[in-house]
Amino acid sequence: MKKGNLMILIILSVSLTVNVVLTVNYSNSMEKVNGLTKKVADYSKKMASIKKENKQNSATKNALSELSNWKVKPKPIGSYKYDRNKTNGAVMTPYEADAIYNSNKKYQKVGLDGVQAPNPFGDKMINRATVTDELAQKYLLSMINNPKERTRQRIDWLSYAVLINKSGLKHRKVYADLLARWQNNYDFSQLAKERKTIENLQK
Repeated sequence: MKKGNLMILIILSVSLTVNVVLTVNYSNSMEKVNGLTKKVADYSKKMASIKKENKQNSATKNALSELSNWKVKPKPIGSYKYDRNKTNGAVMTPYEADAIYNSNKKYQKVGLDGVQAPNPFGDKMINRATVTDELAQKYLLSMINNPKERTRQRIDWLSYAVLINKSGLKHRKVYADLLARWQNNYDFSQLAKERKTIENLQK
């Protein structure tokens, strides 16, 4: 009987030892799993934070880029057709005309529509950027006073000079309004009034 009790005691001891070992191993495994889970959670938080920071940096860069490229566009004065080979006669605003002038140095030396042509008013000066108030008034009066001087080429040439306004014309709006009426509508019905307007500017 004692022998049987001893066997039971041994079996129970072995079983208890096995259970203790299994419990310890399970506990260690759970600690490792919890540690890994925490690391994954921390990594996910860091990744989310990095993505958010990158998104904010990208938005800031875009905003700064837009601000650096932003310019106040001047209000267009009249309109004009330039270089029919390039634009197919499309109407162009003053700042578009100015952009064409600045985009290619060849336009700074040409007479009309991209052609190395003489000034249509007969002067040696070709560069329209150098048209002053005095010259603009001289050219306008020549067209007002003589119908033969009133050609599409001269109107286009002077319109472009007024639009790019590289000489800081004092009476640019007066010239632009008058030329726009001639250019867009071919309206010469107010020549007497226009002559008086230009002559008053010369006083």
